[in-house]
Order: sequence, then structure tokens, then C-alpha cells
Amino acid sequence: MHETISKVSSLVIRIKTPMYKKIIALLMIAITSYGIFFLGKKNKLIFAENNKETEREEFVKDRLQYEFDILKDPSTGKIPKNIFQREIEFAKGLPVKDARGPGVFSPQNLNAYNLAGPDNIGGRTRAFAIDKRFGTGSNKVILSGSVSGGIYRSADGGISWNKVTPQNEIHNVTSIAQDSRVGFQDTWYAGGGEPIGNSATEIGAFYFGFGILKSTDNGLTWTMLTLAVSNTDGTPLTTGTLEAFDNVFDIVHKIIVSPANGNVFIAGHRRLVKSTDGGASFRVVFGSNVPAASEQGQMDIISNDAGQLYLAVNGGNPDLNLRGVWTSGSGDFNSWTRIAGGKILGVDSLAGWRANSYDTAGPKRILLALAPSQQNLLFAFYQNGLSQQNSKGANPEADLFKINLTTNTSTNLSANMPDFPGQLDGIDPIALQGGYDMVVAVKPDDPNVVFVGGTNLYRSTDGFTTSTKTEWIGGYKKQNPISAETYPNSHADMHGLFFNPVNTNTAFAINDGGIQKTDSILANQSPDPVPWVMVSKYQTLQYNFVAIDPASGQNNFFGGAQDNGCYFRQDGTTTPNDQFKISGGDGASVSIASVTANAFTVYLSSQFGSLTRDITNIFVSITPSGLTPNPQTGFGDFVTYFKSDFDNPEDLYYVNFNRLFKTNKASIVTSSGWEELTGVASALNPSKPSGTDVSIHALELSRGPYLPEHVLYIGTSDGHLYRLNDPRNATVTSVPLDITPTGLDGNISDIAVNPNNDNEVLVTVSNYGTTNIFYSINAKSALPTWKNAEGNLTLPSVRSCMIVVKKDASGNAATEYYVGTSVGLYSTTDINAGSVTWEREGDNILGMALTISLDYRPQDNTLLVGTHGNGMFYAAIGSSNYNPNSGGTDPNLPPGTFIKNLFPTFTNTSLQYVKGNVLNVNGITTRIYNMAGQLVYSNKSGYQSGTIDVKRFSAGGYVLKIESDNGQYKFIRRFIKY
Repeated sequence: MHETISKVSSLVIRIKTPMYKKIIALLMIAITSYGIFFLGKKNKLIFAENNKETEREEFVKDRLQYEFDILKDPSTGKIPKNIFQREIEFAKGLPVKDARGPGVFSPQNLNAYNLAGPDNIGGRTRAFAIDKRFGTGSNKVILSGSVSGGIYRSADGGISWNKVTPQNEIHNVTSIAQDSRVGFQDTWYAGGGEPIGNSATEIGAFYFGFGILKSTDNGLTWTMLTLAVSNTDGTPLTTGTLEAFDNVFDIVHKIIVSPANGNVFIAGHRRLVKSTDGGASFRVVFGSNVPAASEQGQMDIISNDAGQLYLAVNGGNPDLNLRGVWTSGSGDFNSWTRIAGGKILGVDSLAGWRANSYDTAGPKRILLALAPSQQNLLFAFYQNGLSQQNSKGANPEADLFKINLTTNTSTNLSANMPDFPGQLDGIDPIALQGGYDMVVAVKPDDPNVVFVGGTNLYRSTDGFTTSTKTEWIGGYKKQNPISAETYPNSHADMHGLFFNPVNTNTAFAINDGGIQKTDSILANQSPDPVPWVMVSKYQTLQYNFVAIDPASGQNNFFGGAQDNGCYFRQDGTTTPNDQFKISGGDGASVSIASVTANAFTVYLSSQFGSLTRDITNIFVSITPSGLTPNPQTGFGDFVTYFKSDFDNPEDLYYVNFNRLFKTNKASIVTSSGWEELTGVASALNPSKPSGTDVSIHALELSRGPYLPEHVLYIGTSDGHLYRLNDPRNATVTSVPLDITPTGLDGNISDIAVNPNNDNEVLVTVSNYGTTNIFYSINAKSALPTWKNAEGNLTLPSVRSCMIVVKKDASGNAATEYYVGTSVGLYSTTDINAGSVTWEREGDNILGMALTISLDYRPQDNTLLVGTHGNGMFYAAIGSSNYNPNSGGTDPNLPPGTFIKNLFPTFTNTSLQYVKGNVLNVNGITTRIYNMAGQLVYSNKSGYQSGTIDVKRFSAGGYVLKIESDNGQYKFIRRFIKY
């Protein structure tokens, strides 16, 4: 592509005729149509957020059900037990690409992956800790844990961050704790596993905790502990029943280290374990063998400075004898005394206590907080079993008790839980999202300043003894009427609040948007009392889809992220990784049609079918009308799926379960302007053409300027692959051909097409327990042949794929194949080998991040990588060898060159083509298409060189296609008629 630009520039300089201005204009039109933009100095575009399209980020169960369906083993209907640990161990044994030298772009070379952010928004974060020595000397160490991004460490108080999780360990962190004893403060522990909310986890069988990591160098490096866990009687603890969360480390809810003696306590799922030897071994000190579902086995544990322990057990735990709040001086077995949540008032129960399910069914998560400056005051914050939904009475979903441990008295503060004027489900009164979003904290130097949180964060300056001194300080924005507008520089769904030990007016909030900081937690500004700033360079966003700018050389990227809407990265700005938020909700499919110096056209979507066009901040909802509704709200699957033709962005395809809609006027289409391809639905599910039990989850199109020979590949949730020929011109009743590979079972997660040869196709399946990668070199034939291309990559879930065409260091054509999995990005060049060998990419950068989405620009060979937990990355992967729609040759055919040359490619009179030297061709068909894909010239002749008169053609760009009579060879080139 760079050579082409150079030649065109030279030609323009030499032209000194009256046609000069006309030629220049035509050149710019043609070059633009080919996807090249000459921007000169790049301006900073101004992106606006589509507030009208902001939606509640609360659809946890719907998201989980969607994810569960695409991961479950088709034969069992479940996700295999401990699959994440098994995947990690499996991946450790796979080969990793190693570098072959700087600047070398061979198929074996390690690509250089670059961080692409976003820097100004993070992903879901549930673990956070500030070094006890913070502010002493130069110490400004903070550690944070993303639920699917790993452990991050900052040495400068949160200004910059480094991922310190071992790359060959899973990046799932929900709790971090420091040994606070003098002389031991370089020791840290971290654990993972969470029951809901992370789309890397699922209903019935989640990605369980990976075990316990330990650091002895103040969080710089971490090693996995070899866990030895025994029951209360010293016998080994078994792993438990399949899918029952019986292993204590399935889900790590909380880790603490006793400040008195360094004993490590881990509140795992429905069991508390204790280690007296630095994590070398653990013994159960509280719990039972009664199984508990994921939302019933939660625990919380805290300690005062003297080592007195307080333990909270979910009020819905199936073992009634465990429910409530307990205390112990040693933490040993049989040393615990219940102080709240029992049945005897004044002994082990408190008046008005609703944090159990004796009378009301359902789980009741409990969190505890001690007042640091007055440690005889214990606050218990819990689910009360009520609902804040207007249809159910609009009650605050949380209660709060203050317990005086010295006098053994308690105060019920529940009547003062946040409930502001107005009401909106999921936002006000205080909502906990099923107990997932919960925070309780006390300002270290003032026991009367108490904070609670759910989807929002609240502050009381009188300890919630009244409701008149309560402020709404984060999450969604306080307003009347209440809407889903975000509080400035904050984020919904709160998980923690932490204070600078030197200056307690400085606090950090962690939530589903990463980390935010304030230096004035007591501020009372109007209308938003506390000013927050986003903590930057904490790259932990959880993408669902990513998209790359089609224009060569422009590293503009777009992504739809879980819980965080859609963010745009603009290349050429001073801080390109500070991305612009364009919409809220759960971001889904996205695409970039064009970006120029002062304008852009993008398409974005959010949960349950929403589709929006944004042309330079003019937002238009273009969701097709007449859709099949889903059982919840809106239309289609939880993750909205649409596909824009990369090289022909006016062609747009929208999915509504098994229904497919299309338009070839994407930039002006309205909701009523779509055309439904009814033949697709009838082929996918003849008995229910408007049903919801089968969904389209993958679409891929031929690359290059549109030709009638283009095809659309369609992958479904029930394991079927279809091909629709000439999709732009297909009639609405056109029925796609079923080309499903034998043995394909499960959800088709992605489809990749060779940019130079749409016969070559790669297909991936996301489910466990089935074949995950299929490959064909003749996918456009009536009966394609398919190969199982899993090779050595047999265990992980495969989420994405791409075929890359390039030139190696010697200038020879090379093809690389990429697949994104639940344990990293892998590539191969030997897909035609008897047994395919996949190698892991980006070892020191990508690690084993869940690689959920890939996009690729063959014009300059840029690969975009979207992860679910570590943001996005991009890489330049060698010299471009892009020759779209060339058809390629069957590797089993004799060698030779079909057509040697075409010249000139910039002409006002004629074209000449020169035949090659293949032996099995007798005749050829020569066709020319305009840029709209219309046939304007056709001729059959013998296999010989020829000349074509183009004087009668209108000025513009064209595509020449020469095809052999046996259908085995194709030659395609673009030219300009001026």
C-alpha cells in the first residue's frame, strides 16, 4: 500500500496538463474509496456522550445466562468443574512465541503488542489495599485487583500502574491483604473467584478462584501457594461435589492477616480457614458440609488492632446454625460466639434484625466495618430481603446496625437508609443488585462519618442516626426526576471505599468502573457534593467487542465494554489512550465507518438490541422495527450483535435472534428502512422463524470492494454454519446454504475469512467439551471440506479468530492464523499440517488474558486485540500483502503464475494484461465492475494476453477480475479511469 501511494504521488507531480485538477479530484475520490485518508495534521475530535441512550448497568442475571449458554459443555449442559484452573495448567504447557530479532517480520516473529487503553476508565474492581507504610519516606504503594484483569501495583499513589500478576496465572482477583506487623509488611496475599457479575463466570459453574497468591517483596512479584487444606479434625478437605461450590477456594470472599500474630484467615465459600504458617497449610475453623449456592455462601471477616475477629455469614446459608455475626479472639474451631443473627433476643439476636431468612426467603449478604478510631463500634450492613422496585413497594434494600461491643447494645439505623425524592428501579432507594454491590466504611478519624453503598455511594455525617445529613456522593447522579446519568467522574456498582492513612480526607472508591479518587471526601459542593477524578492508566476494562478504523495508518479504535458502554480511542492526540465515552449501558458490537480530520461515522450498540448511529455527535437510534422481543426487555440476546462490512461500510447487518436484517444505506437508514432476509430465519429455524431459541452469534463477509461473488458467512448459537451468496443483492427470501462442518457442536463464537481469498475460512466455537476450531480452503464450494484445526489447543474456550496475510522478511507471501481464547491469544502458520501447533502470543504483555474480540486492517497489517479484563492492545504484524478478492489458488494445484501483470492502473484509454504460465487453463473470462459492484464489462477469450478499451467508461475507480475456465484461478486488480 505504501508503494502505491508513492507511485501515485510521483505521477501527480509530473502531470502538467489542463486535466490536472480533474485528475487530482479523481485520485482523491478513488483513494478515499479504497480506505486511505490523507489527514495532514490530526485534530482532536470532540466526542459527545449519548446520554439519551444511557441504560442501567444492572442486568447481571441476563448477562450471566447469555455467557453460560455460550460456555456450557453441549453434552452435559454444565461448565466443567474447576475448568479455569485446568485451563491455566494446560496453557502453561503450550509453546510461547519467542522473538527472532528486532525489526524482523517473519511468520515466527513475536509481534510487539502496544497498550491501547483505555487509561481513563477501568474495569470491575473488588480488591484494593493501601500499604500500611504509605506516606512514610517515599512509600506510596497501592495494590488493586480486577476481577478479570489481575493484580495491579502503583508505587506513586495511583498515578501509574503495573500489572504484577504472573502472566501464567489467571487474572482473577477479589481480595488482597497485607501482613501489617512491623517487619512483615512486605508480605501480601491475594485470592480470586466471584459468584456473579463477571462475564468470565457463569450460572451453575463459575471460573472458580485460582488459589492463593503470595508476595514477599511488597507486591512486586507473586507466587502461587501449594494449598494443603484440612478439616477441623485434621483430615484432608476434599474438593466437594461437582458444581456445588464446595471447595473453600472456589470463591474467595475475603482475606485478612491478623495484626496480632500474622495468622492468615480466608473467608472462602461457606467456610473460614486459618493458616499459622504463612499459607503453607490451612485448616477449617468455621463452617459445615452443607452445600451452599453461590449467593448463599458469602462471608466477610475483619479484625481489630488487637486481633479480635468478627465474622459475618450470609443469612441465607442453608446451614441455619451458621447464619449471623460471630466473634472470636483466636479464630480457632469452636471458639466463635454469635452476637447477631440468631434466634434468642438479647443473647445472639438483635431486635429488628432482618439479616437472616428465618422468616423471609432468599440470601442475605452481610458486610462488617469497625470504626478505626473507636474500635468498640461495629457496623453491620446487610441485605434485608426487600426490594426497591416501585412495583414491590420501593423499599431500601439494605439495613444498617451499630453495635457497641463494650456495652453489648445495638442501634437499628435501618430507617435512615438512603431514599431520596423520586424513584427509579436499580438506582433509588438504595439498591444492592442482589447483594453484589455493597460497601460499608467508617472514616478513620471520625466514627460519625459513615459510608454505605450499593449501585450508588452515600455519606452520612451523623452515622445515619438521621436521614437529614446524608449525601449522595457517587455512582449515578442525584437528581429529580432520577435518571441513569452518571455522577461526574464516578461509576455505578460500588465495591469498596479506602482512605489514605496519612490524609483521611483522601479516599479511593472501587466499583465497576475501576478506581476513582477524591482529596475531599467531606466536600459539600453543589450539585455534586464530592469531586472525583478517575484513576488513570489502570487498564482493566472488560471488552465484549472491538473495532478498528478501516483507513490505513489511522489507529482509531472503538470498543463495547461490559458495564461501561462504548469508548473510542482517537489516534494522533497527545493522550490517545484516554478514550472518549460515547454511550452507556453494557457495550456490545461496534464499528467505525470513517474518521476524518473533523468528522466521524460510527455505529454502536448496548444490551438487548439497541443500535445507534453516531455521525459527529448526531445520535440516531436505528434499531430495526418489527423485532421479536426477548423475555426480559428489548430485543435479541443480551449482547447485541451487528456486522458492518469492513470495506463497504454502507452495508450493515443486524441480528435479532435467528432473524437477520440488512441495509446498504447505513449512513441514512432509519428504523423503518431495513430489509429482513426472511430466508435466513427460515433456514436457521424452520419451525420458529421468529423464535428466540436459536441466535446468530457470528457474521463475516468477504473483504475488498464489493463484488457479486462476495459471500456472508453466518454462525449460530446451536452449532450451524451457513453461507449466503451475494448478500448485498440477495432477495429477502434467499436461503443460505448450510455448510456446517461435521462434528461442530456448540456456539459459533467467531468466523474469519482470508482477506485475499474468501474460500479460506476459520471458525471458532466457545463451548467447553467440544471441538473449538475448524478450517476450510474451499468454503465457497457446494460441499466444503473442513478440518479440525484444534491441534494442541484442545481445552480452552475459543472466543475470536482472524486470518492475517503478510510478507515475511524475504518478501514472500505468508499467512498467519490467530485465535483468542479464555487463556490468551494464539497463532500458527502451519494450519495445513497434519497436527496444528498453536503458540501463545504477547507473553509479557497479553499473558493469559481472556481474548474476546479481534479486528484486523490488512491494508497496513494492524491487528487489534480486545480482552475481557485488560483493555485493548494493537500490533503491527509485518508488511502488508493485501490483494482482496484475488481468490488465491488451491495449494494442491501445480505452481505457476496465472496473470503476470496489469498496466497501467491509472488510465484514460486502455488496459493491458499479460498472461502467465499455468498449464491447466484453456480459457478465461474478463469482467470489470464499478465501485458499486455493478458489472460494466464482460468478455470470454482463450488463455492469452489482451487489451481492453476503457475510453467509454465514466471517470472513477473500477475492479478488473480475470477468472480461469476451470474456476481454479482468479486475478483481481483495481484501476482508475480519469
